[in-house]
Amino acid sequence: MLIKYILIMKIIKLYLLMLISIKILQGVTLQSVFDNALPGNGYDKYMVLDQNVIYTGEIGVYEGNVFIEGNGAIVDLNQGLGLWVYAEQDFPASLHVEYLNIINGGYNGITFNGTSTGNISNCNFIQNEFGIQIMDEANVLINNSNFIHNNQYGVSMRGTTAYFEINYSNFWENNLGCAGYNENC
Repeated sequence: MLIKYILIMKIIKLYLLMLISIKILQGVTLQSVFDNALPGNGYDKYMVLDQNVIYTGEIGVYEGNVFIEGNGAIVDLNQGLGLWVYAEQDFPASLHVEYLNIINGGYNGITFNGTSTGNISNCNFIQNEFGIQIMDEANVLINNSNFIHNNQYGVSMRGTTAYFEINYSNFWENNLGCAGYNENC
């Protein structure tokens, strides 16, 4: 009887470990968190991520103010396009991100286009094509962030009308550019 009980307990334990492993390997899509985010603290969408979860995929912000409270979580872009923000005068959009690790972007970790605005603080951009790319008339503030092993530039500004400010940030082993920057810096 005891042997049968021990065998059943081992089978249950193995089954639970398999379920947990499958859940960890699947991860959670960033889009699902974005879709379910509620307003909070003055933002139209306030996303809170769990540092014990690896999030996958991209999101696009084309209206409203979005905040991502990263809590040290990882977003694995799986060689995808990354997080992007696009705004026009009649449809403003902004993205504020804190304490997030954005990795493996096939293009940008984050892209700001049009008249979008952003505030990036205490984030890591690792092994993306570009860490952050700022274009058009976007306005972005970057503080206390790290840009590591990006294939092109840590921060790239395209054109002459975009604006960004970088404070207390580090650039290591980004393959191109002056201290991790791109044209017009």
